Amino acid sequence: MLVVVIDTNLMIAGRWKKDSSSNRIIEKVIACELDAVYTSETKNEAFYILEKIKAPTEYMDRILRFHQASRKVNPDRRINTCPDQSDNRFLEAAVAGKADYIISSDSDLLDMKEFEGIKIIKPGVFEKEINL
Repeated sequence: MLVVVIDTNLMIAGRWKKDSSSNRIIEKVIACELDAVYTSETKNEAFYILEKIKAPTEYMDRILRFHQASRKVNPDRRINTCPDQSDNRFLEAAVAGKADYIISSDSDLLDMKEFEGIKIIKPGVFEKEINL
């Protein structure tokens, strides 16, 4: 099964756009059709931002189910490669979880295209690439 890291911006996009690639990818993780990995940092960031934008309880529950269906990893090395330092946490999660993809809409990550063999792509491109 493919292993992915989901950037927080997908969870935010999913909150606003019900019929989006982001939501379909989140649903595939909840349905255990994709193996997602996260760290304490990435999970905390997701819930912090979703609370800040006042996401409804039903959506917060959905993101909780996403994390319950995902695998927590603990990075054993710090990475300082991305121009936006806060995005390095997604690279760390991907390396620790031996991910195949980082799915993001963040230009700093997307400009990298890949990191240590891990592809970094937009949600719509990911969907087309793996025929979701």
